[in-house]
Amino acid sequence: MYKIIETNNWNRKKQFEWFNSFSNPCYGITIDVDVTEIVLFSKETKTSFFINFLYVIMKSLNSVEELRLRYINNEVRLYDLIHPTYTVMTKSSVFENCKNQMEESYSLFYASCHQTIESAKKQTMVQEGYNDKDNYDVYYITCLPWISYTAMTHPIPENNLESCSVPRICFGKYEEVEGRYLLTFNLTVSHALVDGYPCSKALNYLKENCLKARDILK
Repeated sequence: MYKIIETNNWNRKKQFEWFNSFSNPCYGITIDVDVTEIVLFSKETKTSFFINFLYVIMKSLNSVEELRLRYINNEVRLYDLIHPTYTVMTKSSVFENCKNQMEESYSLFYASCHQTIESAKKQTMVQEGYNDKDNYDVYYITCLPWISYTAMTHPIPENNLESCSVPRICFGKYEEVEGRYLLTFNLTVSHALVDGYPCSKALNYLKENCLKARDILK
């Protein structure tokens, strides 16, 4: 579900119209995130770090209104809830794009993601329709668990403001630094919808939630 933002009366009408005139209005921020508690929880419970971190990401980003804005059919929509899409390596080492519903319940979210991921891993060919172009109430999420990086960019189509309005997320390999586990995390958003303050707020929520992950993952 969503509601339409009346842009003529929007307090950031000028920013929206200015950045929405760009062929690519996106910018990205990359930070280090302490995921120690998620790593330890995953090892203790023998559960997937990826799914556990994914749940914390979704809880964090959904809590910021601007991260739930999309520009679709020439209108700005504020969605009630955003869902995850993410890449999974198949049996043939080609990546499939998967999607799950966001669930308030961690156990339901975990079970749904685990089933989807295990099914995708067994595929030998990528299904037709790699990315659903009709559903934009999602985040585009990927990871590079083989490397730790300091910066990255996402492939973003030019002159496609609908696609640009969907936040992109990528995180790298976590590494131990002075007894803590850190990873690099990139969040890329459309400046037409998300200014630096709400983007920073979302990233700070993520950092805070990772430190109290044991309270969230239950």
